Amino acid sequence: MKKIVLISDDNLINYSLRLLVEQAQDLSISHEFSHIDATKIKPLIVSKRIHLIMINISMPKTDGLEVLSHLREIAPKIPVLILSNNEETEFLLNFIRCGCKGYLDRHASQQNLLDAIQEVSTGGYYLSEKFRDALEAHSAPLPHECLSNREFQVFLKFIQRKPISTVAKELNVSTGAVSVFRSRVLKKLNFKSNADFIFYAMQHHLLILPEQLPH
Repeated sequence: MKKIVLISDDNLINYSLRLLVEQAQDLSISHEFSHIDATKIKPLIVSKRIHLIMINISMPKTDGLEVLSHLREIAPKIPVLILSNNEETEFLLNFIRCGCKGYLDRHASQQNLLDAIQEVSTGGYYLSEKFRDALEAHSAPLPHECLSNREFQVFLKFIQRKPISTVAKELNVSTGAVSVFRSRVLKKLNFKSNADFIFYAMQHHLLILPEQLPH
């Protein structure tokens, strides 16, 4: 039996996914969380009771990447499948580059879902031909993909224009540590100031500006 952890705060979607997944005798959504809770997920990993994590991404890009970054920190070896209504190629490429193994959109069928779970849980990728081609076309790593996990987390905070004190509180580290990580990011990405964070994020479709948010 392959056991799945579902991370989603949408009760209706959760209910629908349970019904669909339970049609397969060898699959089970064993745990559901509205957000990533390391204290609950880590024990499942240690006891080897997780084969796949599914995340319903319904938030803006940067927030979604933060969720994934945090998840990869606590469960680096567990395959991740994302569900999202956003079909923008660059949006999805950023998630795949950050560690997701598969993607399903709102047009996916029950069979698509079951196929994706089987493929991703066994170490493969589940992507449409369109996104496979796009991923191959962008095979060379982007500068921010060379950041460590913590550096990437700090990077995401700074492209949201958060002050050092806020970043430190949200990452549960000292302000001095944030400053060190910021310096490393500046050096690796050849940035000169905080303004470069925003410019870079817009260039690489890592940020949604207020006027771009869906209505």
